[in-house]
Amino acid sequence: LLESLSCPMYKIASFEITDLELIALVAQTHKPIILSSGIATQEEISEAIQTCYKWGNSDITLLKCTSAYPTPLEQANLACIKTFTQKWGVKVGLSDHTQGFLAAVIATTLGASMIEKHFILDHCIGGVDSEFSLDSQEFATMIEWIKKTSKALGDPSYTNPTKNPNRFFSRSLFIQKPIKKGEILTPQHLCIKRPNIGLPPKDYPKILGKRVNKDLEFGDALLKEDIDF
Repeated sequence: LLESLSCPMYKIASFEITDLELIALVAQTHKPIILSSGIATQEEISEAIQTCYKWGNSDITLLKCTSAYPTPLEQANLACIKTFTQKWGVKVGLSDHTQGFLAAVIATTLGASMIEKHFILDHCIGGVDSEFSLDSQEFATMIEWIKKTSKALGDPSYTNPTKNPNRFFSRSLFIQKPIKKGEILTPQHLCIKRPNIGLPPKDYPKILGKRVNKDLEFGDALLKEDIDF
């Protein structure tokens, strides 16, 4: 039936994760598959994933899910999201039954690429899911915060900031007491302050006791070429 309706992807709830025949049929569509952890054991999750692989389908998203309605925050165990990534090497997400959307935002910081959240037209309707569902405005706010969170996370690699113009305002070595050519540098001759136009502060220990090869005045930045090494 779902195939006749051109269903774009399939979700297997944790209550059906042991139905490997069903999962095999779904995997053979070669459409994205969502598996929910919920009540499933690690062994059952592994078997479901391997069944997908067996039928040539590796487009799998495993959702961290706590089968409690609503789920107290202390039972969300969102740290498992990273464990899922390490153990099974598939895409991860969150099936969120907590109230509000804090858990969804936190899950985003942990690498979740999919958030499943219950939706309700109006909380006044009531029902078993209404307590942890979001209405249209709440859903829009959740999406906004998830997008902001994703944007703020940015690139996980540490980029070299050597070209950042603000490095000019880091510190370097300066002359604080005039010194004549041939004299020896002592702590009394030096200070560390902005801007970054002289030798770096890390060079302080190795230049003490060295002779300068020119007259230097108060406020001069100390340069490598000023010192006889």
